[in-house]
Amino acid sequence: MYADKSQPPSQEEVLPEQTRLAAAGLDGLGDGIWIADKAGELIYRNRTGERLEGMFWTRGGLVGTMEDVVFNSYTLLRILQSDSWTAEFNLSGDGNEQRSVVLEMHRILATGELVFHARDVSREWLREQALHDRHVELEQAYTQLKEAKTQLINSEKMASIGQLAAGVAHEINNPIGFVYSNLGTMQNYLIGLTTLLDEYEQALHASDKDGGDPAARVEEIKRQIDYDFMRSDLPPLLAESREGIERVKKIVMDLRDFSHSGQADTEYWAFADIHRGLESTLNIVGSELKYKAEVRKEFAELPPVECMLSQLNQVFLNLLVNAAHSIADRGVITITTSHAGNEVCISIRDTGSGISPANLKHVFEPFFTTKPVGKGTGLGLALSYGIVEKHHGRIVVDSEVGVGTCFRVFLPVQRLSTT
Repeated sequence: MYADKSQPPSQEEVLPEQTRLAAAGLDGLGDGIWIADKAGELIYRNRTGERLEGMFWTRGGLVGTMEDVVFNSYTLLRILQSDSWTAEFNLSGDGNEQRSVVLEMHRILATGELVFHARDVSREWLREQALHDRHVELEQAYTQLKEAKTQLINSEKMASIGQLAAGVAHEINNPIGFVYSNLGTMQNYLIGLTTLLDEYEQALHASDKDGGDPAARVEEIKRQIDYDFMRSDLPPLLAESREGIERVKKIVMDLRDFSHSGQADTEYWAFADIHRGLESTLNIVGSELKYKAEVRKEFAELPPVECMLSQLNQVFLNLLVNAAHSIADRGVITITTSHAGNEVCISIRDTGSGISPANLKHVFEPFFTTKPVGKGTGLGLALSYGIVEKHHGRIVVDSEVGVGTCFRVFLPVQRLSTT
């Protein structure tokens, strides 16, 4: 080792003839070169090597010159036991300049000497760092995009529910209203029947000395409460009330199922009945449709489809609401299903105003809408497209101005592998 590293001996003093010939011209190289004898004593460094040693070598907390970093007892032992060795060092220079150097060692078999070659790979290292940083940024952006998409799906779902809230409230209020009225009528019937039963009980316990005609009194009460009509009216009142409660129950259940739409983190794939999803959605959107269109169902026999049904319900709802909004006065909405091979098709056709060719190519773009301000978010079809794409399906649209529009949703029966 050098006693004074700032004043290394000349080549003539320490280098053997073969090594001196090999080292000739190395001072002008851009790479650092060091030569050590077979015992590991450093006997030569070129100018680039000296410059690199003027910077801080950092690796595992080691700082210093070539001797400090490489020719320590632990590293040297490993080097002397092999004919080649490679390591990468990160360097910090003046002004916090970051550099990276690959250091390679090869043994000269003829002399046993060790030649160290330091290659500056800073550009590659910095490029890799930049790519890594960019990758991290893209991952963060992707995570933010997923969160934004989830928020948009939930926002669109709530917007759809908000638009239908008044209609659903009407659908629920109607059966609740007549059930409430029926209960009032049956309460009056119950009072009359109780009075009649009381009279029967008194008649059974009456003695001859009481006088009067118990049978006549019973007939009078039956006349007063219109017993014959009450007897014929009670069964249909109960049946109608039961039917009303069933209607409310179904609406509530459909709302519960539909409310799961967009919660991708908690949903799971399962084989489901597409017709059940359509019927459930029709029940939710019924009040929106019945005043605008006659709904015709042309359902074929379909196999169970592997899907997230509540998300598909969101698609059906968006398409049905759009169909209703496209009809000015009164029209027809036809829902057709079909099955071919490993694919099912759900077609929703309306006799509305249609979509112009200029707008047709934009219908699936986020925030694009032809509806007046405040009437549409421009997200329904874009999110529907995303949901169908997530199911490895496709959605296509045909339209003619003044004739109507047809959306067709194609879905695989069984989920395609993502691997």
